[in-house]
Amino acid sequence: MSADLRTQKRLERLRQQADALLELTQAINRNVSDDALFALYQRCLETMGVGKLALFCRDEDEDTWGCMIEWGYPTRLPQLKNAAEVLSGKAHAIVDGDTAVEFDLAIPVEHNGEVIAYVVMGDREEGRGMSPSIRYVRFITTLTNVLVVALRNRALTAQRIQMAGLERELALAGEMQTMLLPAVLPNDQHRSFSARYRPHHHVGGDYYDAVLLPDGRMAIAMADVSGKGMPAAFLMSNFQAHLHAHLERDDNNIEDLVRSLNERVFSSAGGERFITLFLAIHNPRTRSIQYVNCGHNPPLFVPAKGVGTFLGEGCPGLGMLDDLPEVGAGHLKVEEESVLVCFTDGLVEQENTGGEAYGEFRLQKLVEAERAIGTEALNTAIIVDWEQHRGVADPADDTALLTVRFA
Repeated sequence: MSADLRTQKRLERLRQQADALLELTQAINRNVSDDALFALYQRCLETMGVGKLALFCRDEDEDTWGCMIEWGYPTRLPQLKNAAEVLSGKAHAIVDGDTAVEFDLAIPVEHNGEVIAYVVMGDREEGRGMSPSIRYVRFITTLTNVLVVALRNRALTAQRIQMAGLERELALAGEMQTMLLPAVLPNDQHRSFSARYRPHHHVGGDYYDAVLLPDGRMAIAMADVSGKGMPAAFLMSNFQAHLHAHLERDDNNIEDLVRSLNERVFSSAGGERFITLFLAIHNPRTRSIQYVNCGHNPPLFVPAKGVGTFLGEGCPGLGMLDDLPEVGAGHLKVEEESVLVCFTDGLVEQENTGGEAYGEFRLQKLVEAERAIGTEALNTAIIVDWEQHRGVADPADDTALLTVRFA
Protein backbone atom coordinates (compact mmCIF):
# COMPACT_ATOMS: atom_id res chain seq x y z
CA MET A 1 0.00 0.00 0.00
CA SER A 2 1.39 3.38 -1.03
CA ALA A 3 2.09 6.12 1.54
CA ASP A 4 -0.61 8.29 -0.02
CA LEU A 5 -3.22 5.56 0.31
CA ARG A 6 -2.23 4.85 3.92
CA THR A 7 -2.49 8.55 4.71
CA GLN A 8 -5.86 8.73 3.01
CA LYS A 9 -7.18 5.73 5.01
CA ARG A 10 -5.83 7.19 8.23
CA LEU A 11 -7.51 10.52 7.54
CA GLU A 12 -10.74 8.69 6.74
CA ARG A 13 -10.60 6.84 10.08
CA LEU A 14 -9.95 10.10 11.93
CA ARG A 15 -12.86 11.76 10.14
CA GLN A 16 -15.08 8.82 10.99
CA GLN A 17 -14.07 9.05 14.68
CA ALA A 18 -14.61 12.82 14.77
CA ASP A 19 -18.05 12.40 13.21
CA ALA A 20 -18.94 9.73 15.80
CA LEU A 21 -17.85 11.96 18.70
CA LEU A 22 -19.74 14.92 17.28
CA GLU A 23 -22.90 12.89 16.76
CA LEU A 24 -22.75 11.49 20.30
CA THR A 25 -22.13 14.87 21.97
CA GLN A 26 -24.92 16.48 19.94
CA ALA A 27 -27.29 13.71 21.05
CA ILE A 28 -26.22 14.28 24.66
CA ASN A 29 -26.87 18.01 24.32
CA ARG A 30 -30.32 17.30 22.86
CA ASN A 31 -30.99 15.27 26.01
CA VAL A 32 -32.05 12.17 24.09
CA SER A 33 -32.94 9.09 26.15
CA ASP A 34 -30.36 6.74 27.63
CA ASP A 35 -31.52 3.95 25.29
CA ALA A 36 -31.04 6.20 22.27
CA LEU A 37 -27.51 7.10 23.40
CA PHE A 38 -26.59 3.43 23.84
CA ALA A 39 -28.03 2.64 20.38
CA LEU A 40 -25.96 5.46 18.82
CA TYR A 41 -22.84 4.26 20.66
CA GLN A 42 -23.33 0.73 19.29
CA ARG A 43 -23.96 1.93 15.75
CA CYS A 44 -20.80 4.06 15.73
CA LEU A 45 -18.59 1.20 16.86
CA GLU A 46 -20.19 -1.47 14.70
CA THR A 47 -19.55 0.79 11.70
CA MET A 48 -15.86 0.61 12.60
CA GLY A 49 -15.96 -3.18 12.66
CA VAL A 50 -16.17 -3.79 16.40
CA GLY A 51 -18.01 -7.11 16.38
CA LYS A 52 -18.18 -7.83 20.12
CA LEU A 53 -18.49 -5.35 22.94
CA ALA A 54 -20.00 -5.17 26.39
CA LEU A 55 -20.12 -2.06 28.58
CA PHE A 56 -20.19 -2.55 32.34
CA CYS A 57 -21.03 0.46 34.52
CA ARG A 58 -21.03 0.65 38.30
CA ASP A 59 -24.27 0.87 40.24
CA GLU A 60 -23.13 2.79 43.33
CA ASP A 61 -26.32 2.04 45.26
CA GLU A 62 -25.87 -1.73 44.87
CA ASP A 63 -22.06 -1.68 44.61
CA THR A 64 -22.23 -3.91 41.54
CA TRP A 65 -21.36 -3.61 37.86
CA GLY A 66 -24.22 -4.01 35.42
CA CYS A 67 -23.95 -4.72 31.70
CA MET A 68 -25.54 -1.63 30.15
CA ILE A 69 -25.19 -2.72 26.52
CA GLU A 70 -23.65 -5.70 24.74
CA TRP A 71 -23.58 -7.18 21.25
CA GLY A 72 -21.89 -10.08 19.52
CA TYR A 73 -21.77 -12.38 22.54
CA PRO A 74 -23.66 -15.71 22.53
CA THR A 75 -25.46 -15.07 25.82
CA ARG A 76 -26.57 -12.26 28.10
CA LEU A 77 -23.67 -11.20 30.31
CA PRO A 78 -24.29 -11.29 34.06
CA GLN A 79 -24.00 -8.56 36.65
CA LEU A 80 -20.54 -8.46 38.23
CA LYS A 81 -19.80 -8.09 41.93
CA ASN A 82 -16.09 -7.36 41.49
CA ALA A 83 -15.46 -6.21 37.94
CA ALA A 84 -11.75 -5.51 38.46
CA GLU A 85 -11.10 -9.05 39.68
CA VAL A 86 -13.19 -10.75 36.99
CA LEU A 87 -12.02 -8.70 34.02
CA SER A 88 -8.32 -8.43 34.83
CA GLY A 89 -7.83 -12.16 35.37
CA LYS A 90 -5.77 -14.37 33.07
CA ALA A 91 -8.77 -16.49 32.04
CA HIS A 92 -10.30 -13.72 29.91
CA ALA A 93 -13.72 -15.17 30.60
CA ILE A 94 -16.86 -14.10 32.43
CA VAL A 95 -18.27 -17.10 34.27
CA ASP A 96 -21.98 -17.36 35.03
CA GLY A 97 -22.92 -20.74 36.47
CA ASP A 98 -21.89 -23.39 33.95
CA THR A 99 -21.37 -20.82 31.19
CA ALA A 100 -18.06 -19.11 30.49
CA VAL A 101 -18.12 -16.20 28.03
CA GLU A 102 -14.68 -15.47 26.60
CA PHE A 103 -13.44 -12.02 25.63
CA ASP A 104 -10.25 -10.62 24.10
CA LEU A 105 -9.77 -7.32 25.87
CA ALA A 106 -11.13 -5.50 28.94
CA ILE A 107 -10.38 -1.80 29.29
CA PRO A 108 -11.04 0.23 32.44
CA VAL A 109 -12.48 3.69 31.71
CA GLU A 110 -11.46 6.32 34.26
CA HIS A 111 -12.82 9.72 35.24
CA ASN A 112 -11.12 11.91 37.86
CA GLY A 113 -8.94 8.98 38.88
CA GLU A 114 -11.92 6.65 39.42
CA VAL A 115 -12.80 3.64 37.26
CA ILE A 116 -16.36 4.31 36.13
CA ALA A 117 -16.77 1.63 33.47
CA TYR A 118 -15.22 -1.39 31.79
CA VAL A 119 -15.33 -2.01 28.04
CA VAL A 120 -15.10 -5.72 27.24
CA MET A 121 -14.32 -6.38 23.57
CA GLY A 122 -13.55 -9.08 21.03
CA ASP A 123 -13.93 -9.92 17.34
CA ARG A 124 -16.96 -11.78 16.09
CA GLU A 125 -14.79 -13.72 13.70
CA GLU A 126 -11.06 -14.09 13.54
CA GLY A 127 -9.67 -12.38 10.47
CA ARG A 128 -6.49 -11.15 8.96
CA GLY A 129 -4.87 -7.88 9.95
CA MET A 130 -5.20 -5.82 13.12
CA SER A 131 -8.37 -6.29 15.13
CA PRO A 132 -10.68 -3.23 15.17
CA SER A 133 -10.77 -3.58 18.95
CA ILE A 134 -7.01 -3.00 19.04
CA ARG A 135 -6.85 -0.45 16.22
CA TYR A 136 -9.51 1.77 17.77
CA VAL A 137 -8.87 1.08 21.45
CA ARG A 138 -8.00 4.68 22.34
CA PHE A 139 -11.00 6.04 20.46
CA ILE A 140 -13.34 3.46 22.01
CA THR A 141 -12.06 4.46 25.45
CA THR A 142 -12.64 8.15 24.67
CA LEU A 143 -16.10 7.57 23.24
CA THR A 144 -17.07 5.42 26.20
CA ASN A 145 -15.77 8.03 28.64
CA VAL A 146 -17.91 10.73 26.99
CA LEU A 147 -21.00 8.49 27.11
CA VAL A 148 -20.63 7.25 30.70
CA VAL A 149 -19.69 10.64 32.17
CA ALA A 150 -22.71 12.20 30.44
CA LEU A 151 -24.99 9.50 31.85
CA ARG A 152 -23.55 9.96 35.34
CA ASN A 153 -23.94 13.73 35.16
CA ARG A 154 -27.51 13.28 33.96
CA ALA A 155 -28.28 10.99 36.88
CA LEU A 156 -26.65 13.40 39.35
CA THR A 157 -28.62 16.31 37.92
CA ALA A 158 -31.87 14.37 38.24
CA GLN A 159 -30.93 13.46 41.80
CA ARG A 160 -30.19 17.10 42.66
CA ILE A 161 -33.51 18.19 41.17
CA GLN A 162 -35.29 15.50 43.15
CA MET A 163 -33.48 16.51 46.35
CA ALA A 164 -34.28 20.18 45.77
CA GLY A 165 -37.94 19.28 45.33
CA LEU A 166 -37.85 17.19 48.46
CA GLU A 167 -36.18 19.99 50.41
CA ARG A 168 -38.86 22.41 49.27
CA GLU A 169 -41.60 19.94 50.15
CA LEU A 170 -40.14 19.44 53.62
CA ALA A 171 -39.84 23.20 54.11
CA LEU A 172 -43.49 23.71 53.14
CA ALA A 173 -44.56 20.83 55.35
CA GLY A 174 -42.57 22.39 58.19
CA GLU A 175 -44.36 25.69 57.73
CA MET A 176 -47.71 23.92 57.72
CA GLN A 177 -46.83 21.89 60.80
CA THR A 178 -45.68 25.00 62.70
CA MET A 179 -48.98 26.71 61.91
CA LEU A 180 -50.82 23.87 63.67
CA LEU A 181 -49.12 24.59 66.98
CA PRO A 182 -50.89 27.16 69.18
CA ALA A 183 -49.21 30.56 69.19
CA VAL A 184 -50.51 31.23 72.71
CA LEU A 185 -51.44 28.63 75.29
CA PRO A 186 -54.63 29.31 77.34
CA ASN A 187 -53.24 29.95 80.82
CA ASP A 188 -55.96 30.70 83.39
CA GLN A 189 -56.64 30.49 87.12
CA HIS A 190 -56.83 26.68 86.96
CA ARG A 191 -53.85 25.81 84.73
CA SER A 192 -50.54 27.23 83.53
CA PHE A 193 -48.83 25.91 80.40
CA SER A 194 -45.40 25.95 78.82
CA ALA A 195 -44.29 24.27 75.59
CA ARG A 196 -41.12 23.61 73.64
CA TYR A 197 -40.79 22.24 70.13
CA ARG A 198 -37.65 21.27 68.23
CA PRO A 199 -38.16 19.85 64.72
CA HIS A 200 -35.71 17.35 63.30
CA HIS A 201 -34.27 18.97 60.15
CA HIS A 202 -37.08 20.79 58.30
CA VAL A 203 -40.26 19.13 59.43
CA GLY A 204 -41.67 16.98 62.13
CA GLY A 205 -44.92 15.26 62.80
CA ASP A 206 -45.34 16.38 66.40
CA TYR A 207 -48.40 18.30 67.56
CA TYR A 208 -49.61 19.65 70.89
CA ASP A 209 -52.60 21.72 71.84
CA ALA A 210 -54.74 23.00 74.72
CA VAL A 211 -58.36 23.90 74.01
CA LEU A 212 -60.83 25.47 76.46
CA LEU A 213 -64.17 23.70 76.18
CA PRO A 214 -67.56 25.48 76.35
CA ASP A 215 -68.26 24.14 79.86
CA GLY A 216 -64.94 25.35 81.34
CA ARG A 217 -63.05 22.08 81.07
CA MET A 218 -59.71 22.00 79.24
CA ALA A 219 -58.65 19.49 76.57
CA ILE A 220 -54.90 18.79 76.51
CA ALA A 221 -53.44 16.94 73.52
CA MET A 222 -50.05 15.66 72.42
CA ALA A 223 -49.77 13.74 69.13
CA ASP A 224 -47.24 12.41 66.64
CA VAL A 225 -47.88 11.30 63.06
CA SER A 226 -45.87 8.54 61.39
CA GLY A 227 -43.76 9.58 58.43
CA LYS A 228 -42.53 12.95 57.22
CA GLY A 229 -43.21 15.43 54.45
CA MET A 230 -46.41 16.79 52.99
CA PRO A 231 -48.53 13.62 53.37
CA ALA A 232 -47.82 13.55 57.10
CA ALA A 233 -48.40 17.30 57.43
CA PHE A 234 -51.73 17.09 55.58
CA LEU A 235 -52.85 14.19 57.74
CA MET A 236 -52.01 16.07 60.93
CA SER A 237 -53.75 19.20 59.62
CA ASN A 238 -56.88 17.18 58.89
CA PHE A 239 -56.65 15.58 62.33
CA GLN A 240 -56.34 18.94 64.09
CA ALA A 241 -59.35 20.34 62.28
CA HIS A 242 -61.45 17.30 63.18
CA LEU A 243 -60.29 17.41 66.81
CA HIS A 244 -61.20 21.09 67.17
CA ALA A 245 -64.59 20.57 65.53
CA HIS A 246 -65.44 17.87 68.07
CA LEU A 247 -64.14 19.86 71.03
CA GLU A 248 -66.42 22.78 70.19
CA ARG A 249 -69.46 20.63 70.98
CA ASP A 250 -71.04 20.39 74.42
CA ASP A 251 -71.34 16.59 74.47
CA ASN A 252 -67.65 15.64 74.71
CA ASN A 253 -67.44 11.98 75.63
CA ILE A 254 -63.76 11.12 75.41
CA GLU A 255 -64.22 7.50 74.28
CA ASP A 256 -66.61 8.52 71.48
CA LEU A 257 -64.27 11.31 70.46
CA VAL A 258 -61.30 8.91 70.15
CA ARG A 259 -63.35 6.48 68.06
CA SER A 260 -64.41 9.29 65.72
CA LEU A 261 -60.82 10.49 65.39
CA ASN A 262 -59.69 6.94 64.59
CA GLU A 263 -62.30 6.63 61.83
CA ARG A 264 -61.19 9.94 60.31
CA VAL A 265 -57.47 9.08 60.39
CA PHE A 266 -58.06 5.61 58.92
CA SER A 267 -60.28 7.06 56.20
CA SER A 268 -57.70 9.73 55.33
CA ALA A 269 -54.59 7.53 55.43
CA GLY A 270 -56.03 4.17 54.38
CA GLY A 271 -53.97 2.36 57.00
CA GLU A 272 -50.70 3.61 55.47
CA ARG A 273 -50.04 6.12 58.26
CA PHE A 274 -51.15 6.47 61.84
CA ILE A 275 -51.21 9.03 64.64
CA THR A 276 -50.32 8.44 68.26
CA LEU A 277 -52.28 10.65 70.64
CA PHE A 278 -52.52 11.45 74.31
CA LEU A 279 -55.77 13.28 75.03
CA ALA A 280 -56.78 14.47 78.50
CA ILE A 281 -59.74 16.53 79.68
CA HIS A 282 -59.28 18.45 82.91
CA ASN A 283 -62.29 19.36 84.99
CA PRO A 284 -61.41 22.09 87.52
CA ARG A 285 -64.68 21.70 89.44
CA THR A 286 -64.09 18.04 90.28
CA ARG A 287 -60.28 18.44 90.27
CA SER A 288 -59.94 15.43 88.00
CA ILE A 289 -58.52 14.36 84.66
CA GLN A 290 -59.97 11.82 82.28
CA TYR A 291 -57.54 10.65 79.59
CA VAL A 292 -56.98 8.19 76.76
CA ASN A 293 -53.51 7.24 75.49
CA CYS A 294 -53.68 6.11 71.86
CA GLY A 295 -50.29 4.43 71.47
CA HIS A 296 -48.38 7.55 72.50
CA ASN A 297 -45.41 7.87 74.83
CA PRO A 298 -47.06 7.86 78.28
CA PRO A 299 -46.99 11.38 79.78
CA LEU A 300 -45.60 11.84 83.27
CA PHE A 301 -47.98 12.95 86.03
CA VAL A 302 -46.27 14.17 89.22
CA PRO A 303 -48.46 15.09 92.22
CA ALA A 304 -47.56 17.90 94.60
CA LYS A 305 -46.11 15.24 96.90
CA GLY A 306 -45.08 11.69 96.24
CA VAL A 307 -43.94 9.64 93.28
CA GLY A 308 -44.84 10.35 89.66
CA THR A 309 -46.61 7.93 87.34
CA PHE A 310 -46.79 7.46 83.58
CA LEU A 311 -50.23 7.53 81.96
CA GLY A 312 -50.56 4.62 79.52
CA GLU A 313 -54.23 3.61 79.74
CA GLY A 314 -55.92 3.72 76.35
CA CYS A 315 -55.92 1.99 72.96
CA PRO A 316 -53.80 1.48 69.81
CA GLY A 317 -52.65 4.39 67.68
CA LEU A 318 -55.25 6.14 65.54
CA GLY A 319 -55.55 4.82 61.99
CA MET A 320 -53.91 1.46 62.68
CA LEU A 321 -57.30 -0.29 62.73
CA ASP A 322 -60.50 0.61 60.90
CA ASP A 323 -62.41 0.07 64.15
CA LEU A 324 -61.03 0.25 67.68
CA PRO A 325 -62.09 -2.88 69.59
CA GLU A 326 -61.90 -1.17 72.97
CA VAL A 327 -61.06 2.29 74.28
CA GLY A 328 -59.86 2.37 77.86
CA ALA A 329 -60.03 5.69 79.67
CA GLY A 330 -57.91 6.54 82.71
CA HIS A 331 -58.95 8.78 85.61
CA LEU A 332 -56.84 10.88 87.98
CA LYS A 333 -57.45 13.13 90.94
CA VAL A 334 -55.53 16.37 90.35
CA GLU A 335 -54.60 18.29 93.48
CA GLU A 336 -53.15 21.78 93.57
CA GLU A 337 -49.53 22.07 92.31
CA SER A 338 -49.68 18.75 90.44
CA VAL A 339 -47.70 18.68 87.18
CA LEU A 340 -48.35 16.92 83.86
CA VAL A 341 -45.46 16.58 81.39
CA CYS A 342 -46.41 15.45 77.87
CA PHE A 343 -43.71 14.69 75.31
CA THR A 344 -42.93 12.86 72.08
CA ASP A 345 -40.45 10.06 71.49
CA GLY A 346 -37.65 12.46 70.46
CA LEU A 347 -37.22 13.30 74.15
CA VAL A 348 -36.97 9.95 75.91
CA GLU A 349 -35.52 7.94 73.00
CA GLN A 350 -32.61 10.33 72.36
CA GLU A 351 -29.33 8.44 72.73
CA ASN A 352 -25.94 9.75 73.74
CA THR A 353 -22.71 8.79 71.98
CA GLY A 354 -22.63 5.60 74.04
CA GLY A 355 -26.01 4.47 72.72
CA GLU A 356 -27.82 5.08 76.04
CA ALA A 357 -31.33 6.56 75.76
CA TYR A 358 -32.38 9.54 77.89
CA GLY A 359 -35.26 7.44 79.14
CA GLU A 360 -38.35 7.86 81.27
CA PHE A 361 -36.60 7.17 84.58
CA ARG A 362 -34.22 10.12 84.21
CA LEU A 363 -37.10 12.39 83.23
CA GLN A 364 -39.17 11.26 86.21
CA LYS A 365 -36.39 11.86 88.72
CA LEU A 366 -35.75 15.34 87.34
CA VAL A 367 -39.41 16.41 87.40
CA GLU A 368 -39.95 15.01 90.89
CA ALA A 369 -36.92 16.98 92.11
CA GLU A 370 -37.99 20.23 90.37
CA ARG A 371 -41.80 19.98 90.65
CA ALA A 372 -42.10 23.21 92.67
CA ILE A 373 -40.74 25.52 89.97
CA GLY A 374 -42.81 27.15 87.21
CA THR A 375 -43.63 25.37 83.95
CA GLU A 376 -41.26 27.47 81.84
CA ALA A 377 -38.40 26.89 84.26
CA LEU A 378 -39.22 23.19 84.44
CA ASN A 379 -39.17 22.84 80.65
CA THR A 380 -35.82 24.64 80.57
CA ALA A 381 -34.44 22.26 83.18
CA ILE A 382 -35.63 19.25 81.17
CA ILE A 383 -34.11 20.53 77.91
CA VAL A 384 -30.79 21.40 79.58
CA ASP A 385 -30.62 17.94 81.15
CA TRP A 386 -31.56 16.35 77.81
CA GLU A 387 -28.86 18.33 75.99
CA GLN A 388 -26.27 17.30 78.59
CA HIS A 389 -27.22 13.68 78.04
CA ARG A 390 -27.19 14.01 74.23
CA GLY A 391 -23.78 15.65 74.14
CA VAL A 392 -22.48 15.70 70.56
CA ALA A 393 -24.87 13.00 69.33
CA ASP A 394 -27.24 14.13 66.59
CA PRO A 395 -30.91 14.59 67.53
CA ALA A 396 -32.71 11.39 66.58
CA ASP A 397 -36.18 12.82 66.00
CA ASP A 398 -38.50 15.76 66.61
CA THR A 399 -38.87 16.78 70.23
CA ALA A 400 -42.07 18.26 71.61
CA LEU A 401 -42.69 19.08 75.27
CA LEU A 402 -45.90 20.38 76.86
CA THR A 403 -45.97 20.95 80.62
CA VAL A 404 -49.08 21.82 82.65
CA ARG A 405 -49.26 22.91 86.30
CA PHE A 406 -52.67 22.68 87.94
CA ALA A 407 -53.83 25.27 90.48
